[in-house]
Amino acid sequence: FKGVDKTTEHAIISLLQEMKARGKTVIVVHHDLNTVPQYFDWVTMVNKQTVAYGPVADTFTEEAIERTYGKGRIV
Repeated sequence: FKGVDKTTEHAIISLLQEMKARGKTVIVVHHDLNTVPQYFDWVTMVNKQTVAYGPVADTFTEEAIERTYGKGRIV
């Protein structure tokens, strides 16, 4: 989350988790790759077209990150 401090970021994540607990679907555009596994259950990775989508544990792989962002991207 760009432009917010850590306290606000945690408040946003708490709100998203509450919405999920109520059965809501939330779509978030997020570019901080280091926090994807801890914040989200499902990911869709796009580079002009869909590169990969599915549960984070299965989809958020080094190969998918390279296909989305290019080689040399370190997470």
